[in-house]
Amino acid sequence: MTDRVKILRRRVYEATFKPGYCVERAYYMTKSYMETEGEPMIIRRAKALKKILENMTIGIEEGELIVGKPTSKPVSSPLFPEIDWRYLEELINTNYLSMEEKEKLKEVVSYWRGKSFSDVASLRIPNTLKETIDVFSAGIEIPSGSSAFANVHLAHCVPGYEKILTKGLNGLINDVEETMAKLDLTKIEDIKKLNFLEAVKIALQAVPSFAKRYAELAKKLAERENDPQRKTELEKIAEICEWVPANPARTFHEALQAIWFIYIALAMEGLGPAIGFGRMDQYLYPFYKKDIEEGRLTKEHARELIAMFLIKMNELAFHFPGSHPFTIERYRSGGEYPLSTITLGGVTRDGLDATNELSYLFLDAEMDVGLLEDIAVRVHKDTPYSFLMKACEVARLLAGKIKFVSDETAIRQLIEDGKSLEDARDYAVTGCFIHTVPGRSHDPPMGGGNFPNLPLALELALNNGVHRATGKQIGPRTGDPRKFKSYDELWKAYQKQVEWLVRAHVTLTNCIMPLFYELTPYPLLSALFDGCIERSKDITEGGALYNTGSFWFVGIVNVGDSLAAVKKVIFEDKRASMDALVDALEKNFEGYEELYHLLRNAPKFGNDDDYVDSIVNDIICHLCEEVSKYVSFGGRKFTVAAANVVAHIPCGRIIGATPEGRRAGEPFSDGGISPYYGRNINGITSTLRSVTKLDLWRTCAAVLNIKFNPSDIKEEDKIESKMRKFASLIKTFAKTGGDIIQFSFVNTEMLRDAQKNPEKYRDLLVRVATYSAYFVDLPKEIQEDIIRRTEMGGSY
Repeated sequence: MTDRVKILRRRVYEATFKPGYCVERAYYMTKSYMETEGEPMIIRRAKALKKILENMTIGIEEGELIVGKPTSKPVSSPLFPEIDWRYLEELINTNYLSMEEKEKLKEVVSYWRGKSFSDVASLRIPNTLKETIDVFSAGIEIPSGSSAFANVHLAHCVPGYEKILTKGLNGLINDVEETMAKLDLTKIEDIKKLNFLEAVKIALQAVPSFAKRYAELAKKLAERENDPQRKTELEKIAEICEWVPANPARTFHEALQAIWFIYIALAMEGLGPAIGFGRMDQYLYPFYKKDIEEGRLTKEHARELIAMFLIKMNELAFHFPGSHPFTIERYRSGGEYPLSTITLGGVTRDGLDATNELSYLFLDAEMDVGLLEDIAVRVHKDTPYSFLMKACEVARLLAGKIKFVSDETAIRQLIEDGKSLEDARDYAVTGCFIHTVPGRSHDPPMGGGNFPNLPLALELALNNGVHRATGKQIGPRTGDPRKFKSYDELWKAYQKQVEWLVRAHVTLTNCIMPLFYELTPYPLLSALFDGCIERSKDITEGGALYNTGSFWFVGIVNVGDSLAAVKKVIFEDKRASMDALVDALEKNFEGYEELYHLLRNAPKFGNDDDYVDSIVNDIICHLCEEVSKYVSFGGRKFTVAAANVVAHIPCGRIIGATPEGRRAGEPFSDGGISPYYGRNINGITSTLRSVTKLDLWRTCAAVLNIKFNPSDIKEEDKIESKMRKFASLIKTFAKTGGDIIQFSFVNTEMLRDAQKNPEKYRDLLVRVATYSAYFVDLPKEIQEDIIRRTEMGGSY
């Protein structure tokens, strides 16, 4: 690590512990909306972006080579009043803002009251759904995804950065103008297209103007600089900012700078979260290779530039606003980072190994930085062991900072969703886990409460459609469970409740999704996707070449364990009756200790037991079949993710006891397909075998979390052997049907001590879901959830 990287990292690292809120985006967007009343919404959006980029604070830190401040503070979150103003009203009453900022925010809130996305969405939801929504929303207290309840933008994707680097924004503007020239304005549809194209042009022109502000600032700083080396660097920065992103990048440094300017502009237009950076080792490699060959760049300097880019990623926080009553402090550290993932490795569009020198350099730079930036490593049968072992070592040393993704499964998933083979091979990870094709495929989570609570369907099946916590009839009447005579009857009742659950979520989603196009179109984001300019169609309307949307199902493993327990204990072994089971569930197993232990000792997922593994697979296949029946706004196809971020905690809170031996209110299994706490007793190999039996190619993502005790792989004399085994384990998982696997390298004693003495563990990173966070900043219940996850070291 170079000295300047150390200094820049330290600055951001210290600011990360006190992330703030920047009112500039909210203020300038609101001013622009006041000035453009009556104009087409997409034009208003483009002009708002232009105004923000013209007025937001700029600055260049000492030693920086990649420049561009996403907000006015070292680490802070922009605000999005057009989505919801309620959390801003609460923010005004905190001590996070200066008096001047509070006055500006009061003006913002006054304008948006009654006009925001959340306001409109609440009016579009049918009355017949509102009681059901109360149940859904109670289970999604931690806002996430692009939903009416989460109040975030529908920008969960990877733009086409390669197009920007090879054509420049001026090239895209030429494409817009050529498309405009072909319009026939006697046609009503073409007038709509003209508005879209004019908005795209305004947005594209705004970004180079923003970059030129930095060029001018760098020139001024260079004029006053006494250090000859820094003066030269500032002059170079000015030259770069004058050239990109307006024009095609000519060097590796220019390419990195262009990407960062585009990212800032996209964040100001509407942060998702999860505007990913895609396969940086692939689209940056031609610039790196050319610079190395022509003597303009060394490996050491490339590593330094990459490290600076990773540090910049940490400057942009993102607070998830929620329309439910919430406390800013409660989940601020659990959801303040934009989850913008860099994807490394994998195969090329031709199916060959894509690993290159930059793939290794990104891992080297990650070791230098090791903050909250996110890295995904693609793994296939020909992934070099040297690269995979290096990624494993980075994961170990950074407590699990790397997530590993199977090319075989992900590529098959994307082909199943309609992508071409070549495009599927070119996938990247966006956000926590979604597989997407950069610049061609728009695959956000669904807007409408995108965490369907699957154990709710089981509870309804075991209670004739009545929600146990509220006593309300919300699901269909599927029969008195006390009279069920076979497992097949229970399975059919469960299926009917799932059909109702999916239909309710689809209905809610299809009420919400058109609002993204109506209220928050994205002219800049659209320009960076194939299909949008050519079709003159916004990305929210289905303008991209491929369009899907995913539901992230919570509690799949709990339902599988529960069904297996009922099948085994009640219907096959006949150790108890359905009457006794229903009574036990109603009483949270109080007074039913014997039945409780019988159910807990029934087959459990994660132990290579076909009895329960096959049931979990039945659940996944049924979900995929059911979801595939429906289509969303703009022809968007629905898909299933076996992934829940941290929604397994609040979703569990509203569900009573479940038949696998989980008591009322307890969390569900984490990850998405991770075995429930303590139930995978046969070791990690058995767990991986259970997971790879599943038809995960039918989903769009499936997440497995594994926790290792660091002591199991720390002996220096055995470390290489153990890391090779670790790498082999991951490669086998990838080759045999696994999808996403990630590891935490922590032990229970360390985490308990961190709870008691947080000052000693200020920099302790942990895997929360498919993102990392500082353990001591997490809410207590998320800390407890991480501690409860099974330690599985020593068994591989």
